[in-house]
Amino acid sequence: MDLKTRKLNLLTIVGWVAIVAFVGIYIMELLPHHGPPITIKWIRETFGTTGLIIINIVIVLAFLALLPYRRATKSNWKSKGAFIAFVIALMTEMFGWPLFLFLLSPMFDIPKIAPDYFRSLGHWPAMVGTCISFLGLILIAIGWQQIHKAEKMVKTGIYKRIRHPQYTGIFLFTLGWILHWPSIITLIIWPVLLIAYYWLSRFEEKMAIEDFGDEYKSYMKNTKRFVPYIL
Repeated sequence: MDLKTRKLNLLTIVGWVAIVAFVGIYIMELLPHHGPPITIKWIRETFGTTGLIIINIVIVLAFLALLPYRRATKSNWKSKGAFIAFVIALMTEMFGWPLFLFLLSPMFDIPKIAPDYFRSLGHWPAMVGTCISFLGLILIAIGWQQIHKAEKMVKTGIYKRIRHPQYTGIFLFTLGWILHWPSIITLIIWPVLLIAYYWLSRFEEKMAIEDFGDEYKSYMKNTKRFVPYIL
């Protein structure tokens, strides 16, 4: 087994462990309950609020292991940076350790959205958001499963419907979390994240044209970028 194969296998394990851990923690959001789900309460009681935040950030950032960037470029890391910023802002706001708000509070009066949001709408946005996030994870996992060992152009399965299913998965995952726990910071960062991955998709398509030529151009004409038959 060569080094590249071992690296891919390790990334696969890391990504799948993260997905299983995330689902295991947040599947309780789909059941009726008052306050945080029992899994979140247990983690907070066992590891404290700081531990809870760190665990969530590590799990979600581990999803990046399932995003097979074709070449290391500044565009790749800018897009990863947008995702990392979103995750950190979300987790620090959601779990009661509002780091960014703390740093900015001497200069600005930044309101919290989530408490009034849940008082007005109840628990159903968290349930819907969790389902949307799970759907995003499924797309990320399916995309990785198809492409991580491919040596030729992949245009079957989910790639027959959309060119960048994993980026669509990121969009859905983060949208679900905005529904689950909206905050000023994540509402600001989310459009930046969308733009970053849009530009990354365009850049990767240019590289794919360099590699596959007319075959990829034909694929682009027949397959939408992010949403089947639409976008």
